[in-house]
Amino acid sequence: MNQLSTSVAPWYHTHECDECRQHNTVLSAAVLKLIAQGAGVRSHYFAGRYENIYLAESQLPLLAIILRHARQQAAMILQRPVAQLRIGHWFNLMQQGDVTLPHTHDDDDELLSGSYYLQVPAPAGELILTAGNERKVIAPRTGLFVFFSPQLQHEVTRHPQTIPRLSIGFNVGLLPTADHDEP
Repeated sequence: MNQLSTSVAPWYHTHECDECRQHNTVLSAAVLKLIAQGAGVRSHYFAGRYENIYLAESQLPLLAIILRHARQQAAMILQRPVAQLRIGHWFNLMQQGDVTLPHTHDDDDELLSGSYYLQVPAPAGELILTAGNERKVIAPRTGLFVFFSPQLQHEVTRHPQTIPRLSIGFNVGLLPTADHDEP
């Protein structure tokens, strides 16, 4: 299977990353500091906030560990060599009362989308994945990856806490120069 199908299970995958989790506190503090300083580029202004915050990887050395792990997991899910895959990422900061409206990531040539949770107070805004008449509610937790089809509609419920919820969103696609033959 080269692409997740929303018509057959599993249409999403979760994965815990202990190696990633051990860096979350330091990485979260660095991300929140950069955001507070106005660093990065913001996009997707919906429901009173920018949903995507793009920060330079060069400012966040620990981010490489999480992105490497995401690519490795994506390669297993997609049954493709890691060397063929590229990953685009952004940060999603939710303050108390924030929501993420229903949307998909099927604008370009993405093969897989996902989230990694850096800082999650309990309870936090929940990820809702919708495939046809099926809905899956996923309670985020620090160190959790969730992978899903870019065609899958997803959203995040209202975040109830005063402590921010911080995640990394990502899309995985093929590198332009990669050999696209089946593995």
